[in-house]
Amino acid sequence: MSTHHAATIVAIAISALLPAAVQAQAATDIPIASTSAHQATEAGAAFIASLRPEQRQAVVHALDDAERSGWSNVPMFAHARPGLRIRDLTTAQRRALHGLLRASLSSQGYQKVTNIIRLDSIHGARELAHLDEHGPAPDDRPFVQHEAESFGSGSYAVAVFGNPGRDADWGWLIQGHHMGITFTVSGENAGLTPMFLGATPLVLDDGILAGWSALSHEVARGAELIASLTPSQREVVLEPGDVPGDALYSVGHKHELPEFSGLRSRDMTPPQQRLLRALVEEYVRNADFDVAEAQLAAIGEAGWDNLWLSWRGATDDTMAPHYYRVHGERILIELAHRPNHIHTFVRDPQNDYGEHWLGETYTETHTAGDRFDAAVRAFEQR
Repeated sequence: MSTHHAATIVAIAISALLPAAVQAQAATDIPIASTSAHQATEAGAAFIASLRPEQRQAVVHALDDAERSGWSNVPMFAHARPGLRIRDLTTAQRRALHGLLRASLSSQGYQKVTNIIRLDSIHGARELAHLDEHGPAPDDRPFVQHEAESFGSGSYAVAVFGNPGRDADWGWLIQGHHMGITFTVSGENAGLTPMFLGATPLVLDDGILAGWSALSHEVARGAELIASLTPSQREVVLEPGDVPGDALYSVGHKHELPEFSGLRSRDMTPPQQRLLRALVEEYVRNADFDVAEAQLAAIGEAGWDNLWLSWRGATDDTMAPHYYRVHGERILIELAHRPNHIHTFVRDPQNDYGEHWLGETYTETHTAGDRFDAAVRAFEQR
């Protein structure tokens, strides 16, 4: 028997032992080893294996644990998270964590996420230097020093829900200042919503890294689209109200999503629709390729001509405060821009946390504002 023939028989035998869903995935043009669900599961199992027993108890939680949807993007002093902080991991464990991030995210998504983590140390150092030189301003929050000391790359917390490699359904969560990312694996499916990414400063204005931006295209893609609209289209797309300082439908607002409003994509020209799709892909393609393509396919099934764009604030100055929202049956994207400071957010209204696959309903009980208010009260009672 030839070596090739023997290998074929072994492959067929192994395939027969796989679950039907996995066999179906293996029958596609994408090798099972290249899919995000497989890659993330292998990397997740390796990360868990790198932990000591007491660390595993801190990191691993049940898939239906309320903490999975209890994340926030506030600084660490305002919210005690489950899991372990990066600073509490060994070098080998940090490498395993980065392996999990790379297995789940695209190259652009991985760079954005790690840039935000790095930026928080830069931001914290700048805040502390300013306080050391000038002290708190008269109108500063009373906990400003404590808040500045909580910034830093080591402050981000990682948790795993379910057991990768053993459970078909599991997920990971990383959260901290300007970040809340939930990744779900369910059999051969994988998803990356909800996802919060933010940055301050948006662009560094001095030093050797002057001009560097952790999130460089989210504002630009929106600016390109709004600039392409006619005056009559702008009248439709603009909604009343002040420019919000945060995403309006981020954590804590899962069951408060708005009615569709603004300018419908079917009322855009083909070039404008192309710019809208580029904006959507800027967010969706933060996930690894097959996760992103599955999400884009879901948007397409609901209708690329059935998305809605709404806008608040300046339309001709990307440096001025503004807010935009793209909303459809299978996507909700928000960007809130304050001077040199942005918050972005992505939901799948029908499958956040993989709810559709898991047959599970998750409730977001606290907003970022709730977390801050509670932290302020605790600080004032010290």
